[in-house]
Amino acid sequence: MKIFKNQKTLKQYISTLNNRTIGFVPTMGALHNGHLSLVKKAKEETDIVICSIFVNPTQFNESSDFDNYPITHQKDISILENADCDVLYLPSNVEDVYLNEVDFSVDLGLLADVMEGEKRPGHFDGVMRVVKLLFEITTPNKAFFGLKDFQQYSVIRKMVKDLKMEIDIVGCEIIREQNGLAMSSRNALLSDNEKIDALVLSDVLKYLQKNCRVGDIRSFLVEGMNELFKVGTPEYLIVAEAETLKPVITLVKDVKYRAFVVSKIGNVRLIDNVEIFI
Repeated sequence: MKIFKNQKTLKQYISTLNNRTIGFVPTMGALHNGHLSLVKKAKEETDIVICSIFVNPTQFNESSDFDNYPITHQKDISILENADCDVLYLPSNVEDVYLNEVDFSVDLGLLADVMEGEKRPGHFDGVMRVVKLLFEITTPNKAFFGLKDFQQYSVIRKMVKDLKMEIDIVGCEIIREQNGLAMSSRNALLSDNEKIDALVLSDVLKYLQKNCRVGDIRSFLVEGMNELFKVGTPEYLIVAEAETLKPVITLVKDVKYRAFVVSKIGNVRLIDNVEIFI
């Protein structure tokens, strides 16, 4: 695996690839099997896989969240080597990523006003800023995103469409622990007891998946929130249209839905979602 610490030498290397297709997997490190599933998918669908590890300061609303984000570079490098990743972009500083930034604007509409957009103002502006720059640095044909961050996936798709970027955005299914907990870099910050408590997120989503059918679903959302409050501090539990992310309380036929949950377990903010089958 080739490792590049600055975008100049990475771009020089990419210029030698002779039109081979590039798959890109952006990460913030602290890698787990969820990330590896993205690398595997990229290996299957493209010729060269580039992964990035960069903890982006512009997408954090709380400085403490940024400061506490786990940094495990040596372990991550070993994991990527074992996964047969071809290239790692590990910028030596923030300035290298933002070196050639040009202002742009994307109207996210409802995507910026619900769930994470509402709870974390400016978050998706920071996400779009860094992902656009990483796309410009790595020039991928396809980019791979985990659907655990479904709203982020939706935002990136909107950005790519609006800016007419010729990149295929591939959504990859959520990878879970055997007990159902969605894999996340933040899981490493949980104590053993908190990891058990965190199962409430996936349990509540399974409950909604099992019970939500055509009609009013408010009672199921109330019951789910009650369960979340028993072990954590929930921020929201929402069922939304999968295409627009418009929250709903009544389900109708022939519309795709997803259920979304965010809750703090101890001091760790966790997110998860599932598809709702009507």
